Amino acid sequence: MIVFDKNQWQLSGDLTIEKIPGIIDLITKQKAEKKTTIDFSKVTAIDTSTLSLIFELQRQAKKTQSHFIFKNLPKNLNSLAKLYGVEDLVSSLH
Repeated sequence: MIVFDKNQWQLSGDLTIEKIPGIIDLITKQKAEKKTTIDFSKVTAIDTSTLSLIFELQRQAKKTQSHFIFKNLPKNLNSLAKLYGVEDLVSSLH
């Protein structure tokens, strides 16, 4: 789930393969501010599709000339990123 409040977006619940397509759909319909903070503090579970979500957000930011600030990323995200060889991309988000 995601809640939009101007330049503060709050993700919550499970960010898994079942949920990510719906979240991406909601995000693509939302107009991002030039600088938007995305807070992961209420996320309860992730899987590799969470990496897809982050990369999609980065593509959107580039496309719309905006900037996303990722806050409270799940600790195990780095492990998943390392497994898929994209740890440099994820570590640059902290």
